[in-house]
Formats: sequence, C-alpha cells, structure tokens
Amino acid sequence: MATYTCHDDSYPPPAQRKAVLFCPECDHESPLTGDWETTTVGDERLLVCTDCGSVVDRRSRDRSELAEPA
Repeated sequence: MATYTCHDDSYPPPAQRKAVLFCPECDHESPLTGDWETTTVGDERLLVCTDCGSVVDRRSRDRSELAEPA
C-alpha cells in the first residue's frame, strides 16, 4: 500500500517561528536575541523596537537579577 505525504516548506519549522518577534506597530521582525533594545524598568525587562520605539515584549526579571551585589 502506497503512502502519500505532503510537506509544506513555505513555513519555517515551529521552533524557528517561535524565536522571532514582530513589532505590533511597524511590523519590524527580528529573533528574540536580535536587534531589539533591552531596557529595565523596575522589576521588568522590556524589549523595545529599534525602528519605532514600541515595547515588543515585557517580562518580569529573574530574581537573581534583582538581588543587589554584596
């Protein structure tokens, strides 16, 4: 019995798609570790679009980052 499989190469693998962020304002796209500007505000880490200045990602900083050096 023959088995037919279809593979669509028009989309990158899921792991690759998840690693790309898109700016909601100007559609700039770059990998998570790409050209985004990283800013810290209080206990949050912000990724800011280098093209338009919009916040693309907002995350709580790791507790180890919040500890003051002795």
